[in-house]
This record gives sequence, C-alpha cells and structure tokens, in this order.
Amino acid sequence: MADVNTVVIVSDRQELVNQISQKLVLLRNLDKIKSCSIEEAQNMFDGFSPNILVLHCDNNNPRAINLIKKLKKQDIYQNLPILLINENCSRETIIEAFDNGISDVLFMPIIDYELLIRVIWCLQKNEMNLNIESRIAFLTNLGIVQAETGVYTQKYCDDFLKNEIAQSKKYSQKACILLISPDKKYPNYKSPKEFISIIKKSIRVNDSIIIKDVDQFYVYLQKTKLNGAYSVFERINNNLGTESGANAGVVEVQDQDFDDIKDALNAALEKASENTNSLIVASDFYVKEKKPTINLQKSSDIINRQNTQDVEEQKVPLNSEVKSAFDKNSIKLFNQAYLRKLKVVVNPVFKKYENILKIKKQDFAINSYTGNKSLFSVSSGEVCASMAIEYDGIEHALIRLTITDNEQKRLFETETINFTILDYRRMSLMLNELIDKFIIILKKKR
Repeated sequence: MADVNTVVIVSDRQELVNQISQKLVLLRNLDKIKSCSIEEAQNMFDGFSPNILVLHCDNNNPRAINLIKKLKKQDIYQNLPILLINENCSRETIIEAFDNGISDVLFMPIIDYELLIRVIWCLQKNEMNLNIESRIAFLTNLGIVQAETGVYTQKYCDDFLKNEIAQSKKYSQKACILLISPDKKYPNYKSPKEFISIIKKSIRVNDSIIIKDVDQFYVYLQKTKLNGAYSVFERINNNLGTESGANAGVVEVQDQDFDDIKDALNAALEKASENTNSLIVASDFYVKEKKPTINLQKSSDIINRQNTQDVEEQKVPLNSEVKSAFDKNSIKLFNQAYLRKLKVVVNPVFKKYENILKIKKQDFAINSYTGNKSLFSVSSGEVCASMAIEYDGIEHALIRLTITDNEQKRLFETETINFTILDYRRMSLMLNELIDKFIIILKKKR
C-alpha cells in the first residue's frame, strides 16, 4: 500500500460515519478520513481523488447507485475502489452495484477486523489498477494495444496468444480461445469498434481481445472450459440484441500446436458463418492423427459413463448409399464430434432447465438423459412436454418437440439439422419456448 491514504465515507447518517471512522483509526498508513452525505459527494470529489470510497446504501437507496454510476463514467474515478456498506438491500441492488463497478461489499452490522480487511483489499486493488493503467498506456505507446479500443493489435496477435497459451500450460490452467466475427446475415451489422465494445461487456476483466482481421477477433478466456466459452458466446449474442448476431469457432487449449489451433479456428469460423448465430468447436476440424481429442470417459460430471458407452455402442444402421459417401474414419470423427456436442451443449442445457423448473417449486415431474437418443421431459397431471434429439450416426440430428394433453397431441414439431450448428443459445431458445407453452396450457386447465 501507499505510505498515506485518504478514505472518504459517504453516508446520510452521521452516527454511522462516526462508527466507521473510529474503526478505521486502527488502519496503518492512513492519512486522513473525510465524510459527506450522498448529495454532497459529487461536489466534494471535484477537488481531489481519494484512495477509497466507503459508500453506505440502505433500503435499496437509488441515490447511492446513481452516485456509483456517475463516478464510474468519469475517467479520473474509473479505478476508484468503492466499498459498499449494505444495510437491508436486496440481492438485485447489490448485483447492480457490482455491475456498475464497486470493488467489494460489507454487510451490517460492521465488524472491526472485517472492515479493516476489506478496506486494505480495496486499497491494494487501487494500486494494482493504477499499475495496470500505467502498463496499458506504455503498451499503447508501443503500438501493442490499440488506443481507440484498448484491445491488442493485429501486428502482435500471434505473439500475445503464444505467450498466454504458454502461461496457461505452465500453471496447468484451462483456457479457451474464441475466434468471433459479426454475422453479416443480420440487418444491423456492427462496425468493428461497436463489436469490440459488445465483446468487452460480455467477458471478464482478465479475458483479452485480440484483433485478427478487420472484423475477426480472438477472445482469450482464462481459466475457462468449453461450457464457459458457450456461456460467453451466449452473452455476446444477448448483448448484440435481436437485430445483430455473431458466429464463432472455439477451442479448448490443451497440447495442440499453435499453428494447428489457428487453422482449426479458421475452419470452424468459416463453417459457423455458413449458418446463423453458430458456435463451432474448432477441435472438430483437426485432421492430423496426432491431435488430441477430449476424453469423455473422464467427464463423468457431465455425461456419465453409461451414456457415453450407449452412444458408442448404439450406432444407427447406415444404408449402402450413406456408407459409400462416408468412410469409416469420417463416421468415427462424426461420432466423436457428437459426443462433444452432448457434453458442451445438450447436457448443460438440460441441466439448466431442470434447475429452472425446480426453482418454480411446482408439482413437476422432470426427466432427462443424453445419448444417441436424448430426451428432456416435464409433466404435470395430464400435460407433458418433451424435447427428443435423435442422432443419425453421421452428421444430422432429428429434434422433436411435443406437448400432449390427456394423451392428445397439442404440439408436434420436428426439425432435422446438421448437429454441428446445434449451439447452446439455439437449443436454449427452443427448450424455453417449449416450457413456456407447457406452462400456458397448464394455467388454462386450472
């Protein structure tokens, strides 16, 4: 920490200001403590920048949240650590405060050592942020970081990625790389600058954006598995809105050669761009025998061993015409790719909506399993809704959406798609719409 630090306490209750001030006296390297009301805060800050702001928010006070928003919009306060003292605030208010840039939260009643620990942490974070800002300014002057957007430039793209991959391997950390671009099929096509701002809103502070081409960008996701990459892709598309979209390839960094990672990501993005809002797993495009594949036998937390064996053993019989079009190696690769699709898309989406329905705490019977034939079903009384996915053993999946009421079909939709375009977002939308219709029918019967 610095030799001296200034803490500003912002609260409309003087007795709380006094209480916090008395506890902060124990803090070493403390220069001065200032205080003011929420109303006075902005004028007070016009004269100087403190090392930390301790902000009291009671009963979801909107003026406290508005102060955070106003301060964080000003460059001088971008890195100002804010410790929120929460008193009777809802979860939504706390989340909103974090979304707008607070560093930490402390719950009432205030405990001496906890206050000191969190203030020290905020002061350390302030110094770290200032150091990062200085380094970014230095990298910008060297042309490594783009001044306009704050992302890594195309010239140093390969050097940056090689360094990050080496660091991840050194500490045996998982990492994923997205190669993403705007979807040109949408009417509201985002410019590169606009698209970068959307990506920034969708990733964590420690993730990085690197320019590959005019409208193609690498996104390096630290400590992330494929499931996490799918979630990031979903957030990007949600932040783009309904009039814009994105396509991407993704790879989980393992022991692949760097050039092979790039080639596979290029092939995956090209394949994704043939569709709409698609995310393709780049490892499906490795062509050399030496390239690693995901070992699903060890992934019992997502697909149990029995389901994996079922997919491998229950091959759908292929007619002679199909056999002549695909050799045995191609069919094997398709089956491996489908197993990965079960792992990173089908099973996570099923689990997501199982949890959503359980939270509703209604009398729902929920069942799901994944394999060569996957099923998600929810029923209540005489009404049952289901999503069935059947893999044909090569490259297509048949999706059936069904709702029955007293054994009479109220909804029956089928769609045959190339399973490589079945992504997290698309499947979530389909299942969400099915459940909404199921609930509407239940309400009408009651």
